[in-house]
Amino acid sequence: MNQWNAKVALRGAAIALLFLSLSASASAGDAFVRGGVIFQPRDLEFAGRWRADFGSDYAVNFAQTIYVGFEVQSSAFRQDVAGSERTATLVPLNGFVNVKYKSGSIGARPYGGGGIGLLSTFVLLAGDNNWDNSMGFHFLGGVELGSLSLEVQLQRGFESGSETTYAFYVGFVF
Repeated sequence: MNQWNAKVALRGAAIALLFLSLSASASAGDAFVRGGVIFQPRDLEFAGRWRADFGSDYAVNFAQTIYVGFEVQSSAFRQDVAGSERTATLVPLNGFVNVKYKSGSIGARPYGGGGIGLLSTFVLLAGDNNWDNSMGFHFLGGVELGSLSLEVQLQRGFESGSETTYAFYVGFVF
């Protein structure tokens, strides 16, 4: 891991610890846990596309409509290595800092927003482990129905040639 990657990882960990400490306080925001699937439009194969997603949002205005928060997405799956008989274990680990607008507070609560963060994947292969990472963004929209959360996301890295991926999540807000 080069020095820039270490700095990015430390900053991400510091931001996550800050928001986790805020969620432990009495004035915590909305925490969420979701599961879903992420895919690219040209590749509708769902093997290895399942994701877990968690984070928290904190109201930054008195009307409690604008929220700032964090989100972490991860999964673990195995994939065959092209041109060999070997199999690699891939562990995507994405972290975002988000801004959301949440409307209403009774019944259905639609929301939309976006975030920037680190898109990364740990590739574990005997003798050849690797960490691929880049900065990226995502746009999101969804609805909270009481404690139930439904969300759609669009993700893309800032690097040229990055592919756009879409995610659908279902989970709980508490």
